[in-house]
Amino acid sequence: MVLTKRFLSAFVCILVCQTVLFSQVLTMEGAVEATLSQYPTLAAQRAALEAIRANARVVRDNRLPNVRLHDQINVGTANGLSGSYFSLGLIVPTSGGRRSENRMDLASGNIALATMDWEVYNFGRFKAEDQLARTDISVSESALERERFGLRQVAINTYLDLLQLNQQLKIEERNLARVDTIRRIITNLVRNGIKPGLDSSLVMVQVSKAKMAYWQVLESYQQAITQLATLTGRPSRQLQIDTVFSITPALTMRADPGINPGHPLLNYRENVAMRQAAEIDVMRKAALPRVSLLTAAWARGSSIDVENNYGSLGSGLLYSRGNVLAGVAITVNLTDFRRSSHRVQLQQFRIKEADSQLATEQLQLRNMMTAADSVMAVMQFELREIPKAIRSAADAYDQRLSRYNNGLENILGLTDALQLLVSVEKDYVLLQSRAAKVQLQKAYATNNFEAFFALFRH
Repeated sequence: MVLTKRFLSAFVCILVCQTVLFSQVLTMEGAVEATLSQYPTLAAQRAALEAIRANARVVRDNRLPNVRLHDQINVGTANGLSGSYFSLGLIVPTSGGRRSENRMDLASGNIALATMDWEVYNFGRFKAEDQLARTDISVSESALERERFGLRQVAINTYLDLLQLNQQLKIEERNLARVDTIRRIITNLVRNGIKPGLDSSLVMVQVSKAKMAYWQVLESYQQAITQLATLTGRPSRQLQIDTVFSITPALTMRADPGINPGHPLLNYRENVAMRQAAEIDVMRKAALPRVSLLTAAWARGSSIDVENNYGSLGSGLLYSRGNVLAGVAITVNLTDFRRSSHRVQLQQFRIKEADSQLATEQLQLRNMMTAADSVMAVMQFELREIPKAIRSAADAYDQRLSRYNNGLENILGLTDALQLLVSVEKDYVLLQSRAAKVQLQKAYATNNFEAFFALFRH
C-alpha cells in the first residue's frame, strides 16, 4: 500500500511538472509548418535548386564568344629547315631563314595577338540546351516539393502517434486506479480473514503489470515527443500537443475529389520524363554542324631583317609587321551522327522507364484512395458497435467487483473483467488512430489536406 501511494504521488508530481513545463500547445498544422520551415533536408534541397538555377546561367554563358589577348617577348635562335611535322604541342615553332649552317646567334622578337571565335549558329542546339536547363530547374523544384510533401507526412504521422499514445496513457492511468481500488479492497478483506492470502498476492501481480504497462506506453510517448521535437526544432519539454479530435467526422464518406493534377509525387515524375525527352533533343542537335565567326589581328617585330641579317636584340622589341584575318568556319564531326544515334536509343529507354514510374505512381495513388474508402465503410460499423462494447465491459466489471465484495466471485473472474474493459478501451483508441490514418491516406493520395486538418481544429 505504501509503495502504491508513493507511485501515485510520483505520478501526480510528474503530471504537475509536465503541466508547468508544457506552456505551449502545438497544433498539428503548427507542427507541420514548423517542420517545413526548419528541417535540414529542405535546406539541402533548396541549395540544390539554387545550384541548378546557377547552372542555367552557366549554360547561357557558354555561348559567349571567346576573346583572347596575347603578348610575348622572346629571345632565342632562329634556324629554319624545310619539312612538315605534327607539333603535338611539344615542338617549339621557329620562323627563320634557311641556311647551310646552324648558327647560335641570338635574335629577339615580339608578337601581340588578339583572336575571337564565336559559334553563331548550330541548328538549334543552344535552344535545346536552354530547354534542358529549364527542365532541370523544374525537376529540382518538384523534388523540393516532394521532399516537403514527405516531411509533412512524417510530421503528421508522428503527431498521430502522440495522440494515440496520449489516449493509451489515460487508459493505463484509469486501469492503474482501478487495480489500486481492488488492491485496497482485497487487502482489507484478507486482513479480516474474509479472503485468502492468495488473492492479495494475485492482485499485487496485477498492480505490477499495470505499472509496467503504463511505463511502456510512457516510454513510447517520450520517444514520439522527442521525434516531433526534432522535426519541429523545439525542446521536447516545451511540447504539448492539442488532443482535440473527433472520430465521427473522420469516418464520414465524402465525395471523391480525385487525384490532384499538381500532386507533388506525380509532378516530380512528369518533370523527370520531360527532362529525359529534352535531353534527346540536345543529343540530336549536338551532332549537327556548327557555324563559327573567326577574327584575328596580330603584330610582330624581329631583330632579324628581311635580308636574314641579325640586328641588335633591342630592335626586335618594336612591332614592324601587322595582319588581320576574318573568316567563317563550319565544323562537323561525321562520327558524331553515329554516337548521337546510340545515345538517343539509350535515352529513349530512360524515357520509357520514367513514363512507367509515373504510371506506377498514379496507380498507387488510385489504389490508396480506393482502399481508404473501403476501410472507412467497414469502420463505420465498428464505430456503431464499439460504444456498446465499452458500456457492456464497464457493466461487467462493476458487477464482478460487486459480486467479489459479496463473496460471490473469485479474484480471477474480477481480473478477467478488468482486462476485458481495458482491452475494449484500447480498441476504441485504436479505432480512432486507424480512422485518422485512413483519412491521412486519402489526403496523401489526393493532395487535399484541408478536410483532414479540420478534424483536429476546435
